[in-house]
Amino acid sequence: MRLKEAALLVGWRSVQVAGEVATRQESRQKMHHKSVPMTKPEALQLHHLPDDVLHRILSRLTFRESSRMGLLSRKWQKLWRSCCPKLVFTRATMFKPGNKTIRRTRTNFARRVNSLLRQLCAPPTLNKFVVKFGLRRKHTCHVNRWVGFCSKSRARHITFDFTPGVKGIFRGLADEKYIFHLHVFSVPDRSPAHIKSLHLSYVWLNTATTGFTGFANLKKLTLHKVSFLNDFQHLMLSECTALEWLSISCSSFTELTLCKPLRRLRYLSLHYCYMEKVDLEAPNLTSVDLTNRPIPLALSESLKVMEANIKLLHKSVLYGDNLDYICTELPAALPHVQKLSITSTLCIYDELQSFAKTSVRFINLRHLSLYLPLYGDGRSVGGILRLAYLLELAPVLEELELHFRFSDFVIRQAIRVDMLPYRHDKLKRVVMSGACHWQGLIELAHHIRRCASRIDCMIMDPMVRIKGLPTVDWLEERGRRIAKELLKRQEFQGVLTVL
Repeated sequence: MRLKEAALLVGWRSVQVAGEVATRQESRQKMHHKSVPMTKPEALQLHHLPDDVLHRILSRLTFRESSRMGLLSRKWQKLWRSCCPKLVFTRATMFKPGNKTIRRTRTNFARRVNSLLRQLCAPPTLNKFVVKFGLRRKHTCHVNRWVGFCSKSRARHITFDFTPGVKGIFRGLADEKYIFHLHVFSVPDRSPAHIKSLHLSYVWLNTATTGFTGFANLKKLTLHKVSFLNDFQHLMLSECTALEWLSISCSSFTELTLCKPLRRLRYLSLHYCYMEKVDLEAPNLTSVDLTNRPIPLALSESLKVMEANIKLLHKSVLYGDNLDYICTELPAALPHVQKLSITSTLCIYDELQSFAKTSVRFINLRHLSLYLPLYGDGRSVGGILRLAYLLELAPVLEELELHFRFSDFVIRQAIRVDMLPYRHDKLKRVVMSGACHWQGLIELAHHIRRCASRIDCMIMDPMVRIKGLPTVDWLEERGRRIAKELLKRQEFQGVLTVL
């Protein structure tokens, strides 16, 4: 698409310039004698266009395409040096796809990056500087040169991603990681005030070096598989007063507590850091994304949180799940959330019929989604009916989604009516997937219908929508038939849909 846009732009400008040339030729012919022979105008070529048009063309090309244009001549090289707004060094930009003559090694990658940077003798002001390749600490001399170039060019958006090919939550070996010194951006002749976003992956982060003054205008910080040599949160985060986006994943991080408020922070993402505590003062926080064990979550000052996605890791306790935490800690931490998604295992045993309750409520919660892999006894009804307490926790709830995944298939042909319902006047739509195979889930659907008299739509989906176990057709068909038989009651008429 960028080449097409550039071609259209060149074509339009070519027609315009060609028209101007033709007009000048006609005026010259009128001034000369009729006997003067007419000369054919010189064919218009791309480099004849004005420099501002050529700048615009180069800015629409990819980094690989624009750098190849700089090899055509000295004029194109000069243009490329002066109008290169971003430098992106990745496997795709440094190596031609399908070319097997050049080995895609770390050494060859570093040589190619150095060769391109040498062409930019005077570093331009960059909008983006990206290095994404699986480099190691032994390549420190190369990376130091690139970090220095990035600092001199006053790049606004910086990415150094050295993540190896191993996927998942593997943090990597500490001895292999490059040590990233932040004081490079705070030397006497320059400051880090120009940096707007910083993305670091698979590095050691050193913030205690002398001279580092913090990132006064940093808005977005992403750290992935990062280790810390010192107190990162007090030496760096506390000085990022303009921070709006913070994402930390798969990093050695025990707790997140700051002595200063982050008043502009709007998005917080913490994944697989195995923290023990989160205590933040972020009054303008609107979105939270957390994957961790159940921990104290102190966000009571964040009254503007609209959306939260919480994934709770499994407890290593017999007959233990995270429902107590969901029903007590989360309402206290996120009382004003409007859309909440929770993923957590749920253990179903007769020993787990009781659980902790609290007076705190989700006072603004409108949409609740629960993704619950089930373990235990499928004949236990009391363990499943604990979920009915969610209706009391969210008095203004309008949409409820319950997605289950099971490891067994046990169901009885009966429905109990001895549990007293809790009246809920706001709930209008309920979706339950994987909910036609355990007796307790059928009981739960019946109890929710009794509690919420204004439900317009209840969908029972026998298919398991949580990844993990393979789909079994005959189980789905049997669950579909059982749901229709057991829920064929007067209160479900015109409301129930079994997919």
